[in-house]
Amino acid sequence: MGDKKVPISGSFIIEKALQFAKVLGYDEFRGNNGWLEKLKRRHGIMAKVISGESEDVDDNDSENWITETLSKILEDYKPENIFNADETALFFQCLPQNTLTFKKEKCFGGKQRKARLSAVMLGANMTEHQKLKPLVIVDVSKAQNLWRLIITLTKNLG
Repeated sequence: MGDKKVPISGSFIIEKALQFAKVLGYDEFRGNNGWLEKLKRRHGIMAKVISGESEDVDDNDSENWITETLSKILEDYKPENIFNADETALFFQCLPQNTLTFKKEKCFGGKQRKARLSAVMLGANMTEHQKLKPLVIVDVSKAQNLWRLIITLTKNLG
């Protein structure tokens, strides 16, 4: 991972090495996976999974909120009246989740670009007896008023 926190893949390194070799006149150079593995071993480079944004929420704060605050809020509701909903989306122009970096470097991601093609929201109650109909949002980038779009889609699905 470089100074600008951009993930670097093995194929990117091979491509750049081939470009440098061509510019420097090394026509016989053949950058391949074997060459890359030797380069990584020689310079202490390894593949790592990017572990999210470096400014994540403190785990202790989250745990305290769940055990103290959330449990008090949920006391007043029956499990069949407690719902959870989450969305999943198809993203494009996102950076990879893996990178090549030196062994001793920490590996944190930056802000991911959130350009979406579509999104799906799914939900169910705590007892899983009532599942909400999926809510599909297509071409989110062109939705000028997302709430108006959600209301329209909900009426159409209902």
